[in-house]
Amino acid sequence: MNDMRIFHCSSDAAFADNPDRKSSHGYLFKLYGGAIAWKATKQPTVTTSSTEAELLALTTTAKEALWWQRFFKVINFDTEENLQIDCDNLQTIRLLAADYPLLSTKLRHVDIHQY
Repeated sequence: MNDMRIFHCSSDAAFADNPDRKSSHGYLFKLYGGAIAWKATKQPTVTTSSTEAELLALTTTAKEALWWQRFFKVINFDTEENLQIDCDNLQTIRLLAADYPLLSTKLRHVDIHQY
């Protein structure tokens, strides 16, 4: 895929991939195609689904992306584009793209993370 965005944000998670059943997540930020920030870490809590793990990853990524946007504003750098974060989990995308997200019983507690 040839992406022409100036500021590119990606987020991903791996559900329950650690021996203690905690998930891993990470993000990558690129500016003009070159990596400027990245992180891969174990999530602080045990998640109950891959969707929840992806939501926590997106929350972390969004917080960092907002920091970068504020930094760009301070240095008068305008990317002239809306913030977009790539996510590969279709259930998570569907949940976040809904006009009024309906959380299923398994995900009801996720709203405390204020995604």
